[in-house]
Amino acid sequence: MNIIQDLLKRQESGFSLSGEFYRDQAVFEAEVDAFMLGQWMLAGHASRIPSRGDYFLFEMAGCSVIVARTGDGENDIAAFHNVCRHRGAKLCEKAQGNNKAFYCRYHAWSYKLTGELASWRHMPEALDKSEFGLMPCGLKLFNGVIFLSLAPDRAPDFDKMVEHIAHRWDRFDLARTQVIHREVYDLQANWKLGVENNLECYHCLSGHPEYTSAHAFVKADEKAGARAVDEYKQFYDAWLKSVEPTGIEVGVSDYIETDGQLCRAMTWGIGPKHVTGSMDGQPLAPLLGHIEAYDSSVTSGCFGFCSYIIAYCDYLVTVAYVPQSAGRTHIEFTWLVRESAREGADFDRAAVTALWDVTTRQDKDLIELNARGVDSPAYRPGPYSELEWCTSDFISRYKALMARSCADADSESARN
Repeated sequence: MNIIQDLLKRQESGFSLSGEFYRDQAVFEAEVDAFMLGQWMLAGHASRIPSRGDYFLFEMAGCSVIVARTGDGENDIAAFHNVCRHRGAKLCEKAQGNNKAFYCRYHAWSYKLTGELASWRHMPEALDKSEFGLMPCGLKLFNGVIFLSLAPDRAPDFDKMVEHIAHRWDRFDLARTQVIHREVYDLQANWKLGVENNLECYHCLSGHPEYTSAHAFVKADEKAGARAVDEYKQFYDAWLKSVEPTGIEVGVSDYIETDGQLCRAMTWGIGPKHVTGSMDGQPLAPLLGHIEAYDSSVTSGCFGFCSYIIAYCDYLVTVAYVPQSAGRTHIEFTWLVRESAREGADFDRAAVTALWDVTTRQDKDLIELNARGVDSPAYRPGPYSELEWCTSDFISRYKALMARSCADADSESARN
């Protein structure tokens, strides 16, 4: 930890991090220990595993987790480390499937869907079978969205973490949605570069023509001509008046940190001529939840550094930046529409996924460009712009978490 402390002392406020934070495996392993395992990570949606025995794997930083439907109830979902309690072999090898039980093909130990050890062979009678169930992970359902903590004894209080923003999602009825597409973008870059990019739109005007066309605030924030600024102001003022009768909360929520995990949400107007996040601004699918008419709004939620939900009136996406190693990250993207919607009759999958797919592919290219640059010995941290305030805030919170972890490690060492 002394190396991390020395690096932290050299960082300048309002600047990006030094190169070691983006490429050093020792730094990555310190991050995993400091907060990644404990914090809540968005892992998917309950509609991915509709039937008893359905499961999928969530994999992060060398850990593999089984997320399974254990019964017929809406909340009968559990998560376990994908590790046999005998000698550690991996149980589930396929990314998703359906099992009546979890079976280790190495020495034939088997486990119930609920994690208890069901059978073993030729083991000492003195051993208590109940002590050798699968190692559980923390699991919370947020209106059907699955969040995991890989070290639940170190997890923040999830209910406390989301209580100030939970009402913002009521109108979407997220639990009554269905996954229509899932994409994993294999990012050859450090997870922080991905999150830094995600939290700013300083790059949107030059890097995302489709997103910029669909979201008028980009040109307004960039002050890309008096006309763009004036048009968005007129739209936004009218939009505020139009949504007032609906009672939806607009603007940015409080930024509240619970045991080191930040949670916030914001709702704003997309722009004139766009009722949803589509290429042409036109509707894509049946309205979600309790929404009765298109209101040109978008609600975005941040659940820690790496997990996001973005909801329009007729579809939503979940986004997770899942760290794999110092130089590799999975961007896990899921598109969802109303539970009763039928493909072909009510929506076209390609149209629903188009905007965020092209945007994320562009992001992947830009982030990897950034990663190749910070690997250079010529790289020096640069200053954030006023449009990167959210990215700068993320880096400040990250440094504080790492410093706190170093201090805790020092205290523990002194006690021993």
